[in-house]
Amino acid sequence: MIFIYMKRLLTILLLALTITSNSQCVFNESVTLLPAPPYQPGDVVLVTYELPTFTGIFINWIHAFEINLSPSWINLTPITTPLNPTGSAGNWIWDIQHTFIGGLNFGPGWRFDNTGNVDWGTSSQGPFTMSFTIEVAPTCTADILNISMLVIDDCTTGGWTGGGGACCTDPAFQIYNGLVLPDPISTSLIYHY
Repeated sequence: MIFIYMKRLLTILLLALTITSNSQCVFNESVTLLPAPPYQPGDVVLVTYELPTFTGIFINWIHAFEINLSPSWINLTPITTPLNPTGSAGNWIWDIQHTFIGGLNFGPGWRFDNTGNVDWGTSSQGPFTMSFTIEVAPTCTADILNISMLVIDDCTTGGWTGGGGACCTDPAFQIYNGLVLPDPISTSLIYHY
């Protein structure tokens, strides 16, 4: 009998640990999509993403915002760069591909170029707002349209190894997950004689 209660207690504790460990440094992300879905081939979508606060653990600083797209999106174009309120000297730069000092292959997205120490992120805690446009690729099938944003700290990139250990391991924020709705193919009648 006691074994059953211990097993239930352990299950509850593990569930609570799983729920709280999903977000370590990133909270309350939000997004706006214009126009709103559903989408058809050729639609150009403006995505505005906001992270109100970044709370690093073990003195980890925010270092990059990586945009992850399914192949059905094309023509990714940065529009608005995140600001750096009360942060370290440097600025956010748009990058298609970059390999960080720790070997992390990054891109596309924005990464912070710290002019004091090139491998560190920024001490700014936010808010961070950025926008970009993407276009739905031509297709005649209902292909997957997926957009997510991954926030990366300077521990994960290998730039900061002090402070006691663990990196921020927040999952990517799911911005959109849907299907392309192609126009139905319309043909005229074909007569066979």
